[in-house]
Amino acid sequence: MIIFKNNLKSINKMKKFIIISLAFIASFNVAQAQDQIYWSEVSMVVEPGSQGLVYQAVNDFYSSIDFPENVSVQLMAWQAKTEWREGTHFLNFAGTVEGMSKLRELRTGEAYDAYVQNLSSIAKIVSVRNGTTLIRVPGENGNFSAQEWSFAVKNQAAFGKAFVELSKDFKNDGMYYSLGQYTSGGGLSTHYIYSTHKDYAQEMTSGPKNPKEAAAFQKFFDAIENISTFRGSETSVQLASWPSN
Repeated sequence: MIIFKNNLKSINKMKKFIIISLAFIASFNVAQAQDQIYWSEVSMVVEPGSQGLVYQAVNDFYSSIDFPENVSVQLMAWQAKTEWREGTHFLNFAGTVEGMSKLRELRTGEAYDAYVQNLSSIAKIVSVRNGTTLIRVPGENGNFSAQEWSFAVKNQAAFGKAFVELSKDFKNDGMYYSLGQYTSGGGLSTHYIYSTHKDYAQEMTSGPKNPKEAAAFQKFFDAIENISTFRGSETSVQLASWPSN
């Protein structure tokens, strides 16, 4: 009888877990309005005065290839970063898994080897990290700057549910924002919230704009307080992107 009761409790817990999971997936699908994006970030230290040389090296190679569909490369510089961020600039590769795979195939051969050798002579590669979006909230994708808030998350489903609830009331000035996770190289951080800005004014005034959005943020922070640790925020500015058209 005791074993039966224990099994019944286990079954009920499993049913509850499945119901919660299905509810999260349903909410996830509502917010998942665009295809999943994969990305890889190559961080480097660029000495003062060498930024132009780095741009030229990157441009010489990535302007010479035919880009696959649904993939891009950006050269970025950090404006503000966490204390453990060693790099000053980074290359960000982003796109669908098919596009990223095809671009990786193009990053071979003598021309690519020459590019890597040239870049290594003017910049020091210090880290690589990879990730993928989980939930994307549609909106304008600004190319002035980007901001990334990192978290160490203990309960991914609960964190995702809180983000979906936030997205119902927070409109982010009509700008795109997303929830994603680091798949490697994230250190103690496991997840991030990412947004872009169209100009400096929006970067300076990002955040809730009215009582409804402020309440949505407070609800989000209350929901994630015991299931995550905030790891810091970083802001970067775009210097160039490829393909250029």
